[in-house]
Amino acid sequence: MPSINHATFWGAITIVASAFGGLLLLSISHSGEPKHSEAALESDVTQIQVRLERVQTNVEHNKDLLGELKGKIGELQVEQSESSSEILEAIRNVPYL
Repeated sequence: MPSINHATFWGAITIVASAFGGLLLLSISHSGEPKHSEAALESDVTQIQVRLERVQTNVEHNKDLLGELKGKIGELQVEQSESSSEILEAIRNVPYL
């Protein structure tokens, strides 16, 4: 089995270590930047997320209000239908002059 001399071994280790060091340095130095030029900053995304949560809360509140309103309108329709029936019955029972 051929043997590797010390200079070749340490040269190879140096090249591999330099490559890993370069990749590490590159990833650390660019970690704060957006991944793409079109990408949004984290603070912008957080603000949008807060706004969307507010909109979601408003939608849920309005949904509840509309549900209550629908129930009240249904009750009013029943009440008006009963009143209309009573009025029509009263008109039918009035003798003609």
